[in-house]
Formats: sequence, structure tokens, C-alpha cells
Amino acid sequence: MTEETSSESPTLVKTLRPYHVWALGVGIVLVGEYMGWNFTVAKGGILGSLFALLVAGTMYVMVALCASELGAATKLAGGPYDWARLFIGPGAAAIVGLAVYMEYIALEAADSIVVASIAQSIFPEIQVLPVTLLVISILTFINYRGVVAALTLNFALTMTAFIAIIMFFFFNLLGIGNIPWNPAELISGAMPNGIVGIFAALQFGPWFYLGIEGAAMCAEECKHPSRAVPLGQQAGMITLLIGAGMTLFLCSGLIPASVLGVSVYPLYEAATSSGMYFLVVFLAIGTLFTCIASANGCVCDSSRSWFALSRDNFLTPWFAAVHPRYYTPYRAVIFTMPIAIAFAFSGFLDQVITFSITSGMVAYVMIPFALIRFRKMFPQHSSKVRPFIGPLQPWIAYFTIFLAIIILSTLNWGYRYNLIFGLVFYIVAYFYFNWRYKSMESEHDWERDMGWPNPVMHRS
Repeated sequence: MTEETSSESPTLVKTLRPYHVWALGVGIVLVGEYMGWNFTVAKGGILGSLFALLVAGTMYVMVALCASELGAATKLAGGPYDWARLFIGPGAAAIVGLAVYMEYIALEAADSIVVASIAQSIFPEIQVLPVTLLVISILTFINYRGVVAALTLNFALTMTAFIAIIMFFFFNLLGIGNIPWNPAELISGAMPNGIVGIFAALQFGPWFYLGIEGAAMCAEECKHPSRAVPLGQQAGMITLLIGAGMTLFLCSGLIPASVLGVSVYPLYEAATSSGMYFLVVFLAIGTLFTCIASANGCVCDSSRSWFALSRDNFLTPWFAAVHPRYYTPYRAVIFTMPIAIAFAFSGFLDQVITFSITSGMVAYVMIPFALIRFRKMFPQHSSKVRPFIGPLQPWIAYFTIFLAIIILSTLNWGYRYNLIFGLVFYIVAYFYFNWRYKSMESEHDWERDMGWPNPVMHRS
């Protein structure tokens, strides 16, 4: 008992700055600019891809605004889980915590396999599975040793990958190297499957931005979370919107739509068509770096969600221990490794990623709903309770919920059983945890836990 108490006595330390928040959010997501988004072209052509980019981008801008306001107010490591726990209830908290965990673990597994596949393309004699295991192990160790080191690495990798996209774009725009960008490709592949295809493309629209809300999950470890979370999260969203627009513009004019829709590495393939060796190498490095950064950020975010669930006894409290030297939730970090390996070795990564998207959409319904509840419970505009106030709320939150449900419903085209399984899984989890932890409703001491006055309205 004494040993366990002493091992859990350290707490997470406040060391992160706004650029770390940016690195966490963009680092997880930028891989979606390098690959995956192009499946929107297979469904709805270039026009469908543009439609998906804009609709999903609108939803994610609003999700980021909701997450910024909630993260700056609560300053807790669990992010969406803690917002649901505080402002909705235990059932919602459990499904959001599990959804966030599944979303990031699945992405980590996919990213690690892509890194291994890239390594195999360079060195054909190596095997994918051992390298995948090695990547997951190294990134787990980095996160075990400290969040500053992990997110500083993310910043360097992500910035390099983003600069590669910017350089490619401006080389094309300024005519450097005579890159054969052809506007006729946009017209010929505009809408191959009609209106239905355009709406079906929405299911892959989240690839451009999936995971940006995770930037708020390092709030408890920020020096000044009221400033760092909104600044890092909004800067990250702007970065992704710019990157998504540049990526679609470049690839749609350099690769025929029929090829683009099934390409594994569309940005790299677009670079190879430029005939510029420098760009090909830079985009290859960017592809590798962004996959590593995404997997690294996923370890960070998934472990924080697991840590938060454990700290509140939804799971065994054993996972809530903080390392006495490195001040990381080390047991939660280590536990990400076997789960990621299990996903990676399953052989059904397209299904796993679809479950990741389903999990993300569930979270995107609950995050704005938590904000609506938060504002009703604490309408005070004091900096103590609401240090960051987003614009046009709660209307933005309501519209976010509507868009998330619309995008979620498009999984019916091609992934109907995944959608049904995911929804049944989370509905069962909601009712179980809501029944099992009903007593949590009355456990909040707002003054002691948050330094806030009692809410104006209580949850029902």
C-alpha cells in the first residue's frame, strides 16, 4: 500500500508551450494530407474531394473552437473525456474516453505500418512486421521518458513535413522546374459518380483533419493552458486548412483522378511526376516524418485518455500512476504498445481505420454537446471559469453536432457493418457505465476540484 501510494504521488508537470500544442495537434493530423484523403476522389471525383474538404473543414474548425474553450477552462489531461465527465455524465464520459482511445490507437497502428512499408521500399530485404514493432516500441519509450521530448520531436518532424508541402506548392505556382500541372485533370475527373458520389466522399473528408481535437489533451501539462490551448489549437487548424487546400490543388492537377483515387502516397506520387529529384526526396522525407509524428502524437493522446479513465476509476487505478522521475503517466503509455501491436497485426487496417473515424465522429458529437452543457451550467463570463470564449456559441456547437451526424451517416456507403458495430459498441458502453457509475453525478466539488462557483443548473 505504501509503495503504491508513493508511486502515484507525483503529478503531471506543467512544461508545455503553445508550439507543443500545435505540434501535438498538427503532428497527428498532417499525415492525412500525405495519404488517405485521396479516397474522397475515388468516391466523388475532384469535386467530391473539394466538397469533403470544405464540409469536414467547417466541422473541424467548429470542433477546434469548442475544444479550445473547454480545454482552456478545465485544464485537464483527459480532454474530451473530462469535458463529458464534468458536464454530461459518467456514461458519456466513458464512451468519449473509449472513443478517443480507439481513435488514436488505430491511427498509431496504421502510421507505424506505413513507416515500415516506406522503410521496406528503401531496403527491400527488411520485413514490415518487425519494423512496425520497432517503431511502436521506440515511440512508446520516447513518450515514457517525457512529454517535452516527445512533442519537441513532433514539432521538428511536423514542421519539416509541412514545409515540404509549402515548397512543392510554390515551386508549382512560380513555375520553378516546369512542373507539368494540368488544369484539364480537374475537369476530366470532376464528378464521376454523380451527386451520390459527392456525398459518399464525405466519409473520407475527416482524413484531412482527424485528431486535431487531441491538441487540447495536453492542457494539464501546459505552463499557461488558458493561452496555450486556444492558440496552439487554432494555429493548428489554420495550418491544416492551408495544407489541405495546397495538397488537393497539387495532386488533382498532376495525377489523373482514376489514379489519384487509389494512390497510397498521393503527394509523393505527385512529386515524382514533377521530374524534380529534390522535390521527390523532400516529399519522401515528409511522408516518412509525418507518419512518425502522427504515431508519436497518438501515443501521447491515447495514453492521456487511458490515464484519465483510470484516475476516475472507470478502469483499474493502477494505470493512473505518474512516473516519479519523468512525470509521465508511464503505465498508461506502456499499455498503448500491446494494443497498437494487436491492431497492427490484425491484417484489417482499413476496417480498423474506419472504426477510428467512427470513434472520432462519436467524440465530435459529444464535444460540442459538452460545451452547450458547460455554458448552461456556468454562464459567467469571468476569466476564472471561461478564460477563452469562442464566437457565435452555442449555435456553432449545434451545427457541429449536425455535421458530425451527417458525415457519420455517409459510412453507410461501403462500411455499413463497421458503422453498425461502432454505434452498438458505444451505445452499450454508455448504458453500462451510466448505470455502473451513477454515483459520480453527485461527487463534484466545483470549488475544490476546479476553483469554480457552484453551477447555475445541474445535470439531469
